[in-house]
Amino acid sequence: MLDSKLLQTLASVIETNGFERAAAQLGVTQSAVSQRIKQLEVMVGQPLLVRSQPLEPTAAGKSLLQHYKQIKLLELDLMQHLKPEPGNSTLNMLSIGADADSLSSWLLPALLPLVKQQGLQLRILPGEHVTDPANALNSGHLCGWLSHDSTTMHGSQCQHLGEILYQCVCTHAFRESHFPDGMNASSLAHAHAVILHGQQTRHAGYLYQRTAYQGCFPFSSMPTPDTMLDFIQAGLGYGLLPHAFLEQAANHASLVNLGAPLHLPLYWHHWRAEPAIARALGEALLAARQVRHDEHSKVSAGVIARND
Repeated sequence: MLDSKLLQTLASVIETNGFERAAAQLGVTQSAVSQRIKQLEVMVGQPLLVRSQPLEPTAAGKSLLQHYKQIKLLELDLMQHLKPEPGNSTLNMLSIGADADSLSSWLLPALLPLVKQQGLQLRILPGEHVTDPANALNSGHLCGWLSHDSTTMHGSQCQHLGEILYQCVCTHAFRESHFPDGMNASSLAHAHAVILHGQQTRHAGYLYQRTAYQGCFPFSSMPTPDTMLDFIQAGLGYGLLPHAFLEQAANHASLVNLGAPLHLPLYWHHWRAEPAIARALGEALLAARQVRHDEHSKVSAGVIARND
């Protein structure tokens, strides 16, 4: 069994970024902190910290930090069950990682009822992939994250939430000017694309899937679907936008679809051992996605066929 005192010391060193600050936080000497870290490293048989400036946890150190955070949350969950204290919302401070596409459409409506019911203090970290959830030091406890990738990390599991459907859209004028003969190698090499920041690979993959095009393409990148839509509606480019977002956007009817949609799976990653409130959050996400289960077939039979 791992000594909780040693884990607490490691967490303090990582979170305060130093042995001296950790010693002050824990009320012990700096030598005691160093001895505890060495003892823990001997127990696991590998280094837990890179002694650099700033201090960096190793992969094993990050895993132990996440383990410690989970233990503390589960203990707090148990104590609140055994001895409820009205007004104690410490456990309700949860963080999740979410992509901009989900944030722009279905995610917040799915979470708002739970936030109101539980008095939840929610921290949403941007980015499709939370590459280092075990070291999300500024987020408290990262209880889960959304991703199109099903790859899990140690201690986590993922749940399939269905698919996100993306439509490749532009204005009528842009299509007539840049794609008079449809999307092909010649037109794609010169037509200006607009992509969500960091999603060049997604756009390139769609072009290959749609036309087998593997060449370069000019593009601008935007931070949110809203700014992408503004750029596209101004006739300055074409791009992939979530259908759920377009449904809610004003004036999207002025856009046309350039071809078949892109379907990407969506997964909710969460820890195997999690408190009840985190489990309820995951259930709320799953319920919201189940409501939209028939969305893709309806869209494929209706809107896309009408505009293509």
